[in-house]
Amino acid sequence: MKNVRQAAQRKETKKKFFFLPKNIEQFVGFVFFISVLSLSIWVVLTVKNWVDNPERVVLSQLVLTGDSRFTNEDDIRKAILGLGLPNTYVAQDVDDIQQEIMRLPWVKQVSVRKKWPDRLIVNIVEYQPSYVWNDIFLLDENAIIFSVPKDRVNSDLLPKLFGPIGKEKLILEVYRQLEDISKKSNDQHLALSISDAIADEKNAWQLVVKQCIKGFCIENQTILLKLGREKIIERYIRFIRLFGDIQADLLTNERLAEIDLRYENGISVKKQEIEE
Repeated sequence: MKNVRQAAQRKETKKKFFFLPKNIEQFVGFVFFISVLSLSIWVVLTVKNWVDNPERVVLSQLVLTGDSRFTNEDDIRKAILGLGLPNTYVAQDVDDIQQEIMRLPWVKQVSVRKKWPDRLIVNIVEYQPSYVWNDIFLLDENAIIFSVPKDRVNSDLLPKLFGPIGKEKLILEVYRQLEDISKKSNDQHLALSISDAIADEKNAWQLVVKQCIKGFCIENQTILLKLGREKIIERYIRFIRLFGDIQADLLTNERLAEIDLRYENGISVKKQEIEE
């Protein structure tokens, strides 16, 4: 019994001094392990502090992806600089950058992400201009108003719509009906294209129509149509039906300048001499 107790005491004594080195080799190994562990912790903390310090990581790579017809890298850089961190972005929340880029009036959607070590990836979706609105703004196919710097878009090639603010969708809907009538009535020799559609506060409509021959429109020979406030579609159809006969009555040195379709039982035609 005494021998059993002594053996148990020896085991307990061994357990108490298990982590103490028995010789110089174990001591050196223990010190080496502690040194490596301490060095690893120091390296991790140093790298973390370096990454968290926005002064150490500059905006050296900006990648612009997606639909960026009107957006350039300078626009993005200016948006980031507006957040108050010159040339840096690592410590900046990407949501803040995204909101700042969304201030660009032609940007529809944007997503921003960071890629280690110094890359900012910005994906852009822009509004696509389909019409000019009130000679200042642009409209997309969904009648959303936006603007683009004039030197970045050729608005001369777009139809022009004019009307009260807040009536964009209604005016665009009527314009599409009128333009569809034009396309259905056109033939390969003579066609009509609506270049301007104007609606005032009382919803009185006027159209500026161009004559096109074999796909080429005559820019300096437009016709002003006065449609009034009622039966806009019917009156334009009446103009299409009578257009050939009206053209046939013109002299060789005359052109159509203005047609008033607001009469119930007729139309008023204004002609103009062609300057040679």
